[in-house]
Amino acid sequence: MNSIPIRYYDGVRNVAHTAELSYDGEHIAIHYQQQVAYYTLNEVEYIAGVGRVLPALELPNDARVEFLSAELPDWLPLKHQKMLNHVQHFEQSWKWVGIGFVVVALVVVGVLKFGIPFAAYHVAHTLPESTLQKAGDHAESLIKEKIMSPSKLSAQRQQEISALYYQKLNPKNPAKLLFLKGDIFGANALAIPNNTIVLTDELVALAKNDGELIAVLAHEQGHLNEKHSLQQALRAVGVGVLLMVITGESDDLLSNLPIMLVSAQYSQTFELEADRHAIMELKRLNMSPKHLADMLGRLHESHDVRDDNGEQSNNWFGSHPVLQERVKQVEQFK
Repeated sequence: MNSIPIRYYDGVRNVAHTAELSYDGEHIAIHYQQQVAYYTLNEVEYIAGVGRVLPALELPNDARVEFLSAELPDWLPLKHQKMLNHVQHFEQSWKWVGIGFVVVALVVVGVLKFGIPFAAYHVAHTLPESTLQKAGDHAESLIKEKIMSPSKLSAQRQQEISALYYQKLNPKNPAKLLFLKGDIFGANALAIPNNTIVLTDELVALAKNDGELIAVLAHEQGHLNEKHSLQQALRAVGVGVLLMVITGESDDLLSNLPIMLVSAQYSQTFELEADRHAIMELKRLNMSPKHLADMLGRLHESHDVRDDNGEQSNNWFGSHPVLQERVKQVEQFK
């Protein structure tokens, strides 16, 4: 009967025994210290060697066999041995390691560029309204309690702006308008998934006429219609899940969804889509799309914060796409 020398751990003590392994056609026999341990093939789990780590067998009751060579005899019919040996060969080949790295990189890029946006779009448009309402309510509470302060606008001015929205734009699913003081975030507007549009006092003060306010409101309505803030937050969750899969580090991603809804940085595609909605609304009202371009330029200037060296600092509005791209789109519809 053929046999090979091995190291054997009996599962009782963490001590390696010098042993001999043989196979009689039904059982694997391990001879050590004048004893014999028998195992069926179904009880044996083969572990291929990697790098300088030699192959091994995991056995019942924490017993283990360690081989003394990477080359195993042909007479030992271990399950999945050929497949795992191929994997071992690939792991030791720089060529296949390189190919594997390229394949993984392409998959990751594909998931980031196409998979996650596709999934985020469909999830955002199929979530129950109750879920959107709950997530949006949490985001709204976060804005009012942690980010912005109560509005200083007069009740009359708030009513005038509300009339512009409800009467002029006449949306199919009217949003709740929420007026707040932007504080450190300055002139801004936000669309929250619980069908709420936030306007800051600073933005109202920045607008030179009602046409510019209508343009901003129509833009935010475009975000609501397409559920852009939820899509952007879901994309962030998707990226987090992908990183978790790659790195093995987990986090309670969904619990951070309200924060993501508030801090979501719209992609250029989303901003241009919302701009197109605003342009179409302005044209429907026989108003010039120039109102939107003028407001975009003024918003950009109001958020162009620079440090002592004259370099542009990070700011809330900095997440918007290049101004020229957005203005160029407006120019096309004049």
